[in-house]
Amino acid sequence: MTPPDIQEIIRQAAVKLGVQLADGVTELIADYTIEGRKATNILADAYGVALYRNPQAKQVQLTLEDLKEVIQLGRLTPNVITRASHTAEVGKIFGLGVSNFWGSVLEIEAVAFPAREKGQGKIRFNETAGSMAKDSVFNAASVVRRLTGEDMGEYDIHVNVIGGGLIDGPSAGLAILLAITSSITNKPIWQDVAVTGEVSIRGTVKAVGGIPEKIYGAKQAEIRRVLVPQDNILDVPAGSGMEIIPVSTAEKAMALIFAPAEKPALGKSDGETLHFNGHLEADSCRTRTCEGLPRPKQR
Repeated sequence: MTPPDIQEIIRQAAVKLGVQLADGVTELIADYTIEGRKATNILADAYGVALYRNPQAKQVQLTLEDLKEVIQLGRLTPNVITRASHTAEVGKIFGLGVSNFWGSVLEIEAVAFPAREKGQGKIRFNETAGSMAKDSVFNAASVVRRLTGEDMGEYDIHVNVIGGGLIDGPSAGLAILLAITSSITNKPIWQDVAVTGEVSIRGTVKAVGGIPEKIYGAKQAEIRRVLVPQDNILDVPAGSGMEIIPVSTAEKAMALIFAPAEKPALGKSDGETLHFNGHLEADSCRTRTCEGLPRPKQR
């Protein structure tokens, strides 16, 4: 269920309980679950706290303090830690992963400095991310050099997955490539766009798994558009309200992900014409909007 679905369930349950909800209560509960039953259980626990504090009240009002006490005592963790914003940042991008059938966004960042010793640049990456993710970094470095002409030996580059964790698969390759390119070229990346896909050393975007779950995770984080491998287009479910754009090469992804310096440029995505008017709009012969499934080993 999406956050609006959970919020509606909470409002209906509150009417049956005869409790008034303070501003922000439904939104906060929706941050901690995508299951209707769990949402009503959280509400019932918070209602018990509110009733304990005001046993004589004719009309019980459930406050954020009541709800936060339940969250703290239950040691609940939010489903969505990071949310998208319509801003642009250099060297930071949202990838997508799947853990235990739950989709989630991965915050990936990169920073580049001139090498301390000319021609002896180094690339550093999270040791905890796993060997496949590390391979993606090296693949990305080769593609960056081919596409931009920049010699990686001239830079010390640090790539980081915020929050750490194991990335079990190559699907962060496209995100890593775009983050490194952004850090070297100083081109900002839109922060309401997420990407997934493996990248070959020739710059081809390869198919990956978990597309429905990843799209759902992106929707939970309020991502507005998602770039997926062209070969995964048949895996995309319909009806999410997000813009799903298939790409087959790293060049086409770059045309869509970077924020323009002045006037937005037109991009093409495998036969589609994309126009930028504050947000991307696609002639929809191959663009599909998708309905996701459920969050959080990352593929």
